[in-house]
Amino acid sequence: MALQEGELRQAILAQLRAHTVLTLATVGETGPHAASLMYAYDDFDIYWLSDPKTRHSQHLASSPLAAVTIAAQYDDFGKIGGLQMEGNARRLTEADEVAAGFDLLVARYPFLQEFTAGDLARRLDAAAVYRFRPARLTLIDNSRGFGFKQILELVDRSGEAADPD
Repeated sequence: MALQEGELRQAILAQLRAHTVLTLATVGETGPHAASLMYAYDDFDIYWLSDPKTRHSQHLASSPLAAVTIAAQYDDFGKIGGLQMEGNARRLTEADEVAAGFDLLVARYPFLQEFTAGDLARRLDAAAVYRFRPARLTLIDNSRGFGFKQILELVDRSGEAADPD
């Protein structure tokens, strides 16, 4: 049975809360690439830190199109659940956006505050904050029935349907 939109939104947010690692899929001239990244979120916007020299960051510099999956490892197929998302991702450059994204990451991962000295500080200084803004989210939840999927299409802030293509 399909969820009402409010229930679907809450179920998606529960998946975001329940997990800490996402898989980001990008594509560039050298082909597709997938990377596992720790993340924080605000509503459905997802934030992470990454070195701009990484393959996925280079792909995003060329094209913002991306896909994200979030799921745990399950031994019981009847419990499989997670998210599949399509949208756009980009490196944040405005100081207020960077600060807000970083604050979300520190709130979720307090150990980031410890990166103040030595090699760890240099690595953090080399990192940039990125944001993924989904246009389409698919909730996967086998506990609701084998193969249960429900899609949430988002509208961007301008009122137009968000289009990852």
